[in-house]
Amino acid sequence: MTLYSIALFVHIVGAVLVFVLLTIEGVGLRVGFSSAAVNRVLGPISALAILVPGFYMVAAGAGWSAWNLVGLVSYAFIAVIGTYTGISVMRGRMSAQAATVSWLARGGLALGVVFDMTVKPNLIVSIAAVAVAVVIGLAAGLVARREVQVA
Repeated sequence: MTLYSIALFVHIVGAVLVFVLLTIEGVGLRVGFSSAAVNRVLGPISALAILVPGFYMVAAGAGWSAWNLVGLVSYAFIAVIGTYTGISVMRGRMSAQAATVSWLARGGLALGVVFDMTVKPNLIVSIAAVAVAVVIGLAAGLVARREVQVA
């Protein structure tokens, strides 16, 4: 067991936590409860669990590559869009339908990042993978938008 393997474990746990938070948010949107309190606590923990070991792994030998740069930028989008969506929903400035589209797009971003972290492709494929996943999420959001009712 090395420090690198421990960092990788914590990094993966942070990524799993992103999907847990997305799941809680999705269920909340569907049944009408706010996931903001959970996201306020676990969101920063997830960020630390992803970013700190991720930067360590880059510094310890993995180095900067296209796939980890695309992953870092994508994660920043997930965090910023999620924060904006959560605040907007809490303040009544965003409908459940719009929040669902945001949620599905962020889920697509996260899946694109998982693909990039697993396959480690070049820049073009990394960007394409994330873009395709976001488009799929947005397309699902347009379909789901018709089905979601304000709870």
